Amino acid sequence: MTEGVGDRRCAVVTGAASGIGQASARALRDGGLTVIGIDRNDPGDAADRWIKADLDDPGPMIAMPEMPVHVLVNAAGLPPRPGTEAQVLRVNFLALRRLTLQLLPRMPEGGSIVNLASKAGARWRENIEQVRRLMAQPDSARLDRFVTEESVDTVRSYDLSKEAVVAWTKAMTASLLDRDLRMNCISPAAIDTPILEDFTAAFGARATRGIELTRRSGRAEEVAAVVAFLADPASAWVRGCNIEADGGLTAQLETETIIGAVDAVTGAPGRG
Repeated sequence: MTEGVGDRRCAVVTGAASGIGQASARALRDGGLTVIGIDRNDPGDAADRWIKADLDDPGPMIAMPEMPVHVLVNAAGLPPRPGTEAQVLRVNFLALRRLTLQLLPRMPEGGSIVNLASKAGARWRENIEQVRRLMAQPDSARLDRFVTEESVDTVRSYDLSKEAVVAWTKAMTASLLDRDLRMNCISPAAIDTPILEDFTAAFGARATRGIELTRRSGRAEEVAAVVAFLADPASAWVRGCNIEADGGLTAQLETETIIGAVDAVTGAPGRG
């Protein structure tokens, strides 16, 4: 990993050692940005610098080099696994929020924040009261009590964490306008990464049907291309959006709701 920064714009990418985070780090680096990767594992040549950190640790703030941060990509996250409900909420939302607020003072005008949400967070409006209760938790909170009181199981922990990412992204939009900063999020469906099996195991038929509807799982590089677009100053008018990079899954599910078992093209009865 190189140390030089020069006059290049700087991007911080969490979860840069694998999956969407690594693909995003590579895409931004290929686009001319200096990339600082935050991960427990070495991101290798995907980043110019590596900061070893565990986002599950609510201890001291992450030590960052003294430089402006033009782009922040919050890609780190945990999949739904039994017994990790509190960790999932902490890493997927509280740590994301904490690092973002830590780096905001370093972001110059025109800066862009991209949060990786998920198709699993699509029901944030329906669950907004519970989302608000999670958002009210302090960043250093021990979440075991919250998990118990809210009856948060394995699947719900992941869904709730991503619902909070979508809601918080939208809630931050107005407050960032005066500094000409912007925040957006991306909601992928199933992506072919090392943790895809965790999702299929946890979500069961919900996951397999999604892949059936989209004909395949997505690729990390396809999501990284959306990250690169949102990081680029050319996308400056895109603010507070949740972009569904899901192979058309949301569109198909919404169509089922809107027109039921009717063929959208011919108007004839649908095929099931």
